[in-house]
Amino acid sequence: MSYIIPSGNVDYDQALEDAFQAFIKGVTGLSGKMVRPRYQDPPPSMPAVGVNWVAFNVKSTFADDSPSFDISLTENKSSRHEQLEVFLSFYGDQGQHYANLFKDGTAIPQNIAQLKQNKINFIECRKIQTVPDFLNQQYVHRYDVVAIYTRKTSRSYALNQE
Repeated sequence: MSYIIPSGNVDYDQALEDAFQAFIKGVTGLSGKMVRPRYQDPPPSMPAVGVNWVAFNVKSTFADDSPSFDISLTENKSSRHEQLEVFLSFYGDQGQHYANLFKDGTAIPQNIAQLKQNKINFIECRKIQTVPDFLNQQYVHRYDVVAIYTRKTSRSYALNQE
């Protein structure tokens, strides 16, 4: 018996991060170097206290219980829906302002159309929470928000013709 692996690729990791970085940059107006994936190797230097910036990551991915299959003579095509939780932390003298710009910008259909090019749909932004954080040897305000997205993923599995 042999195993079947899929052909094609679903965007995860760097490709998914790139899509969200472009979206966050676009709706907030922050420069690209100030829209940072939360975990980088090596970590970039920390912006000075007071500089406006955001750290983000795909915090969790929930998939529906089981993929659906479309079976033909040559392949199985699986499809499933995923929910993505993106966690954002805004920093700087105008951190709360940028958190709200992000939240408001996600409600504009033209902005969401940019994500839909990556087959990602916006669902909601949850509340903005003010949280103290210790950066550069001092406490600063941090403004956290979780944004929820969905997408449909597909994979093709060639059938062995033994």
